[in-house]
Amino acid sequence: MKHSQLVHLLSKQPQSIDYLGATQMSTPRAYQQSQQTLTLPHKLTTLSTANSKEQRLLTEGNEDLEVQKIKDLQNRLISRCTTLEFLIQVITTQKNELNSLPTIQKIEQLLLSIVNTFQNTTKNEIQLGFLNREQKKTSMFNKQVLRKEAELFDRNKSLQQEVEINSSRSNKLIEDNLKLQKQLKQEKNLNEINIKKINALEKRIEFIVSNDINIFEMRSNLTILMKENEQLKRDLERKNQEVERIQGKLNQYQLVVSRLQKTIDNLRKKNEDDEIRGLIKKDDIELLMNFKIPQNLDFRIVCQKLDHQNLLNDLCEKGVVNTLQQISQQSQEGQKQQITYYCNQLLSFKDFSERLNQLLLQMEEFSNCQTIEDLIFNVNRQLPQIFKCETAKLWLLETKNGLLYSYLETRQQIKALQDKGLIADTFKLYQAQNIGSKPKKAIIYRINESEQPEYAKSALILPIFCIGQNIIRGCLIILNSEYEQFSFDEEYFGIIISSFLGNIIQRLVDKESWQIAQKYRSLMNNQLTDILRSQNKQIASERIKLSFKRIFGFQMIRFYFVENEQLLSFEDQKEQKFSLDYGLAGMAVRNKQRYIVNDIKRSVNFNPKVDLTTILPIFVQPLLNKQDVVIGVIETCLKNKLSIDMEREHLLEVSENLFGIEEPLTSQLQSYVELLAGTLSNIKF
Repeated sequence: MKHSQLVHLLSKQPQSIDYLGATQMSTPRAYQQSQQTLTLPHKLTTLSTANSKEQRLLTEGNEDLEVQKIKDLQNRLISRCTTLEFLIQVITTQKNELNSLPTIQKIEQLLLSIVNTFQNTTKNEIQLGFLNREQKKTSMFNKQVLRKEAELFDRNKSLQQEVEINSSRSNKLIEDNLKLQKQLKQEKNLNEINIKKINALEKRIEFIVSNDINIFEMRSNLTILMKENEQLKRDLERKNQEVERIQGKLNQYQLVVSRLQKTIDNLRKKNEDDEIRGLIKKDDIELLMNFKIPQNLDFRIVCQKLDHQNLLNDLCEKGVVNTLQQISQQSQEGQKQQITYYCNQLLSFKDFSERLNQLLLQMEEFSNCQTIEDLIFNVNRQLPQIFKCETAKLWLLETKNGLLYSYLETRQQIKALQDKGLIADTFKLYQAQNIGSKPKKAIIYRINESEQPEYAKSALILPIFCIGQNIIRGCLIILNSEYEQFSFDEEYFGIIISSFLGNIIQRLVDKESWQIAQKYRSLMNNQLTDILRSQNKQIASERIKLSFKRIFGFQMIRFYFVENEQLLSFEDQKEQKFSLDYGLAGMAVRNKQRYIVNDIKRSVNFNPKVDLTTILPIFVQPLLNKQDVVIGVIETCLKNKLSIDMEREHLLEVSENLFGIEEPLTSQLQSYVELLAGTLSNIKF
């Protein structure tokens, strides 16, 4: 049983043994080594106890990788020692039997590995001891270094405290030195003053002794001088108080100026848009210069004095409660002045709003006018109440004769010159005027058999522009205000009413122009209807000539029917026929084209038997039916205007071709000739 256990043990044990360079040895050598190792158990136990102590010491410190490797080797050594003890016991008991067993070689190899392990262990123990000594040395050195650092840190703190104490002492000494120097200077100055006083007193005493001055009189004079000195001191204090009060007011004004400057800067930053820049050319009070309805009513604040502007700005910015608190802190007289000003402003705004409301009502009434005469009559009658003036007249321009016209209360038309008086400046400069202080120059010159100048003590002249504001239609003249000059409120009302009147006048003119155009079209239709009812060509020819006279105002007209390659006319109720080779009329029939000849007498194709004899331009056009066959030809001059133009000239015209016919006369003639050709093609003679 013991032999089998030994074999089993030897078969497993080499797996846990680290063979480090084991070599084959002879049996006697192995036996000697085995004999030598029989005395090892006691040494191994002592080694294990020593190793356990060293292991405890190592675990207490910071273990590194080499120490951990040594610990592993020690553990393996202890395990091998236990197996070796067991092996020695077996060998001692079965010594004779083992000599003949084949496992001797294994035992020999095991012993060799144990010897190598011991050698490695001793080397590792030596290294471990060396490392422990090095570690102790480094730890001692580190402790010394830390101790020295702590000592140096404490010394540094103490030195810093000493430096701070010394610096504070030095600062105190410097301050004391400065104080002493100041005191020394003051004492020197006092000493000099005292010396001067002593010298003055000595001189006075010498003067008194030498001149025998009465001391009692001198004392009375001194008392008088002392009283005057005290009075001067009191006056000086009072002046200083006034200076301080004025300085306080100056500081307040500076704050107000800075606030206004900030508001101006903010307005400049906000008003970068071109339209707003156009509105504010110089400032908010240049209403007539801008002549546009402002976006706000700031002009009513800007036109006030600076103090009043500040009051209104404070009320707008701070609110009612803060403004009342500020007023309550002032004197009774200041409170009374400010409250009076606020009440006056309230009444002023009430009057302004009532007049503005009345103006809006009047504008609504003006928009209901059906004719220009009614509009002028109502404007002249209603506006004096709003502007608080004596008279107000709306003058409109007639471009046909270059005169201004208006209406009296009796609806009698009156006229005036456009290019004379202060109103001429408005037409030339395209700018409104607010005139006060009794101007020497006449406002306007009326025409009544002779020129009659009209003067006034104050006047407000407002131009009435077209929709595009490029041409002036007329002027609204407001004369003799209740005050010395018209205020900014009246200027504001005038800008509104002038813009509104321009729109109303444009609407009325367009309406009357449309009515005249409808009348013209109805006239054309009536003439074509009469021509269509003609029974023969002679009647048709006479009615065609009559239609050109009525519609276009022409007096020189020739009309030819084209029949069998000939021109057929009915002059003086006689039928006449001409060849197509005659005159411009024949050429127009042959070529089927329209001609306009400036000087017909110089034309090669001119024939006095067929063509008109005149120095005016000639219009010749053939009449074509649907089959493109010429059925007639018309020849007339281009001097007279259309009857529609002559009738429209009685309207308000302010520019060339603005209210005249929209198309040229030649195009109107061409269109009418085409209608005439269609009418003749439907007549069966």
